[in-house]
Amino acid sequence: MAWVESSGTTTGELAAVAAAGPGLPRSVRLPAEVLRPLLEVRPIRAVAALVSTWGLIAAGIALALWWPHPATWLIAVLVVGRCQHALAVLMHDAAHYRLFDQRRWNDFVGQWLCARPIASHLVAYRKVHLRHHKYLLTDKDPDLSLSLPFPCGRASWWRKLFRDAVGISALTMRGYLSVDRKTGRMRLARGNLLRRWTWSTAWQRLAVAAGIVLLFWWGYGWAFLVLWWLPLMTVYQVILRIRGVLEHAAVPDPADPLRNARTILTRNPVARFFLNPHHVAYHLEHHLYPAVPHYNLPRLHRALATSDAFRAALVERGYGPALRSVIGG
Repeated sequence: MAWVESSGTTTGELAAVAAAGPGLPRSVRLPAEVLRPLLEVRPIRAVAALVSTWGLIAAGIALALWWPHPATWLIAVLVVGRCQHALAVLMHDAAHYRLFDQRRWNDFVGQWLCARPIASHLVAYRKVHLRHHKYLLTDKDPDLSLSLPFPCGRASWWRKLFRDAVGISALTMRGYLSVDRKTGRMRLARGNLLRRWTWSTAWQRLAVAAGIVLLFWWGYGWAFLVLWWLPLMTVYQVILRIRGVLEHAAVPDPADPLRNARTILTRNPVARFFLNPHHVAYHLEHHLYPAVPHYNLPRLHRALATSDAFRAALVERGYGPALRSVIGG
């Protein structure tokens, strides 16, 4: 697929994006005059997305701290975990240089306000994610492991979600646990952790440790662990699993650009809140035109839907049908 890898969109890049990916039917290729406004990066929309996401995080944490009760703390954990996923979606926009039109601001905000708070790294993610676009559902796709095990049985699906919900997946992904694929046994991956240490990571981890010590000194250490780290290790992982699997798992035709990624449309407000922040569920449209920022994806969908050919596209009406496509009996 074609995507833009610069802070702006030149005439040549516009033509490349307008041509879309190889094999895309001409009947759903948008003309430049339709595509041009969809490609526009509007910093005010990025700022609004950041403010709304961080504002909701602040509101959830404030609710738990000002009205301490198991119910308010549970609500806060769920809301914060959802918003951590929303930050990952904005980091994804930054990886495509679609957050701000100036690259230095795009990368600075994408790194320090989106990636770092969720223990990620923008540049590393960008390298992996752009390979995913280039080699979608081939042996070179770095995200292929999310799609290969599907369709799977219900028991296997619930085991995966359980590992996500109790933090096992997060610890494994970050190198703290090693899981034997044959036996399922887990052990501390101390050797892997030592190999991952560098002077840079050492200073970063010392800075994080110092920050946590200060939070405990001020009396908010446990609040940080419960209201930020716990959601990141559990709620965020569950949401990431569901969203990540539904994007490409059990698609009808990996070689068909209209049927190798899944868009999910739903009116369910709970599903939309938790699984579709910043229009991330318009995943098929994103793969067809990766240079379109998240706030223009609904408009892109409507523009593509005017074509008869787009009727064959993989667009699911709700998360229930989508899940039934990837989970067997």
